Amino acid sequence: MNIKKLLAISILTILFLSCSSEENKELMPEYVQPEVSTLDAVTGTNGGVYLSGNYISNGNGITEVGFELSVDSLFNTKTQLISELNSNDEISYFLANGIEENVKYFYKAFLKSSGDTFYGLTKSFISDGSVSPRIDSISHDFGHIADTLEIYGKYFKDNNYQTFVDFSNTNGQIISLNDSVIKCKVPTNIKNVISDLRVRIDNRVDAYSSFSLFEPTIETVDPIIGVIGDTLSLIGNHFDIVNVRNKVFFGNVQSIVIESNRENIKVVVPENIESPTEQIQLNAQLQDVTYDVAFQLAAPKINAVSPLNATFRDEITITGDNFDFKKTRNKVFFGNIEATITYADKNTLKVIVPDDLESSSEPIKVVAQLQEVVYGENFQIKIPEISFIQEDVNVNQDITIQGSYFHPVLDRNIITIENIEVNLSSGSTENLNTKIPLGPFPRRKAIVRLALLDLLVEYEVELNIVDKWVMVSNSLPFNYYRGTGAMLVNGNVYVVATPKIRDGEVYIWKFNPPDYTWDKIEKIPFQVGYSTVGSATWVSNGDKIYLYNANQNNEFYEFDTVSNQWSSRASFPGKRRDYPTHFSIDGEIYIGLGVDFEPYTSVGYTDFYKYNPLSDAWVQVADVPLGIWGGIKRTETGTFVIDGIGYFTGGAFNTGDVDCWSYHPNTDEWIRISDFNDSRRYTSSFELNGFGYVTGGTPTGGSNRNDCWRYDPTSDNWIQVDDIGHIQRGGHFSFSLNGKAYVGGGGIYASGGITGYDFYEFIP
Repeated sequence: MNIKKLLAISILTILFLSCSSEENKELMPEYVQPEVSTLDAVTGTNGGVYLSGNYISNGNGITEVGFELSVDSLFNTKTQLISELNSNDEISYFLANGIEENVKYFYKAFLKSSGDTFYGLTKSFISDGSVSPRIDSISHDFGHIADTLEIYGKYFKDNNYQTFVDFSNTNGQIISLNDSVIKCKVPTNIKNVISDLRVRIDNRVDAYSSFSLFEPTIETVDPIIGVIGDTLSLIGNHFDIVNVRNKVFFGNVQSIVIESNRENIKVVVPENIESPTEQIQLNAQLQDVTYDVAFQLAAPKINAVSPLNATFRDEITITGDNFDFKKTRNKVFFGNIEATITYADKNTLKVIVPDDLESSSEPIKVVAQLQEVVYGENFQIKIPEISFIQEDVNVNQDITIQGSYFHPVLDRNIITIENIEVNLSSGSTENLNTKIPLGPFPRRKAIVRLALLDLLVEYEVELNIVDKWVMVSNSLPFNYYRGTGAMLVNGNVYVVATPKIRDGEVYIWKFNPPDYTWDKIEKIPFQVGYSTVGSATWVSNGDKIYLYNANQNNEFYEFDTVSNQWSSRASFPGKRRDYPTHFSIDGEIYIGLGVDFEPYTSVGYTDFYKYNPLSDAWVQVADVPLGIWGGIKRTETGTFVIDGIGYFTGGAFNTGDVDCWSYHPNTDEWIRISDFNDSRRYTSSFELNGFGYVTGGTPTGGSNRNDCWRYDPTSDNWIQVDDIGHIQRGGHFSFSLNGKAYVGGGGIYASGGITGYDFYEFIP
């Protein structure tokens, strides 16, 4: 086809199409847009506002209708309220919340059609505020703390304000809400069992009466009898699911809750429960409920104690039931004494036998579960045993007592040796160390006993006291210090002294050898010397007792021990003197030396006199030649007679007074014998088996001694022999009788300041 034909065809096509378009315009109707009108706003009786309007669609499709709301007329900030489309072309909307009271709002109706929005005129209203919330019902009127509760109603949601749910005055947690349903939690800190339920939005409130907490119930407690620390189950309903919100009390004491659900609470019987029987009270859901059966602590039982016979600090096992698993909540007593518990469980207690038992046989008592039980058989401490002690001993010697089951606390073992309690220096449950006491040992033997609690055991072998000097008594009934010695009369020994309990009198005392006692036989009927005893010189010729009374008359008396009669005899012819030397040879009395202490400057004498009882006459014998050798003062000398020769030692005033003398009546002369070991006074002496003995006394410038010296006239020498016990003494008395010698009284210990009441026997 050529170009001309194509061009002609194109022009004809354009003309045809143009003519068709004009025809269509003449056939289509004219377009009219929809119309919308804003009508009045009417405030609700309880708040809110009813908005109304209408529209004419004019044949247009309407997709959405509603209102726009704003606080300014230009709608710079606006809220769009969408209404439901209806068939009568009305627009309505009830605005329940989101508007403030006494605020002017602007509003206008609108519709949307074909993507375009069309508005009615702008109008305004003064708001009475939002609508108050309205509660119609709740999901359940009863519930538990922390339960979820649903509240049904209207107007629960306000875009401008938060919604609150109150249980009386306690706020509950809202889980979710919309305008008609609130889901919330019953508050854990709810204050009342019955609460008014309120929904609150700003100052708008609606209340529902009422919500109540379920009342908990306890149907059973398992077990109802148990022990401290046991776990019990409270079975019932309406408990709290959280442990701390269930409070379980045993009487006044709160227990620990270890597990909780609505039907079961597990609790521990409290360790500080106050009584074996207690009511169980539960506080849950703000309510108290008491179980009608009281809880009872199970009473402890003792089935066995092993061993039932043991010694101190042994561990014993108590088996039984219902003990406490915690040691400190059990107490075990042996009698009144609490024991230390080393192990405890419900069926077993292990304890240590206490040191402080009051008796060897004691009931065992267990205190547990606030109750006590006593075992049917008494516990018995093992009887101590003494197996060995050295048999031959000296006084003051260290000894070891061997055995078993002694008390581990040393001073609880009471050891007596011949009824004398001794101190223990050391020891164990198998050995006790002590000393043999000083006495008295009148039998020269000793029984050893051990007292432990109420037990008394005795060693089967008596000990032998092997000392030569042995204390045979420590209870002299008189005070003897610096007297003039003991007197032997017709086989009996006498001492002149004041009684131990002084009564102002002076007595003659007689010795009883079988039991080492003394009898008071005669009171001295007249005053003797200025120092009562010390200035009176007592001497015996073996038949009578004679008294030289050192007063101005130099009185001399004789006492018959058979008739207890006193006789005045010829006065002493020499000068008055104190503490003269005296002895008797062949029934005659010799008195001399001594010192007169009455003058301001004392006077010493060396003259000597002999008295014959048959003729009642005195004669002067040879003076003691002291002036040749040294000082002439001698008092309280020690004297003895051997084979008709009189001897004296001591009585020293100076350190050089160590000379000793013998008097030979056949030649009437004094012969110096071997010197004593030191210058000494306050000694006492006796003759035994042809030897002279000097005991104790005080060296010049020194302190008391307890030594004993023996003089052998054959060899004329002094030998130190066995000491007199372990107590130093001076101014004491001594004598020999029936092949034995005796020493007693005097001032004891180093200073001599205490009168001794001990009495010693010497067996050579």
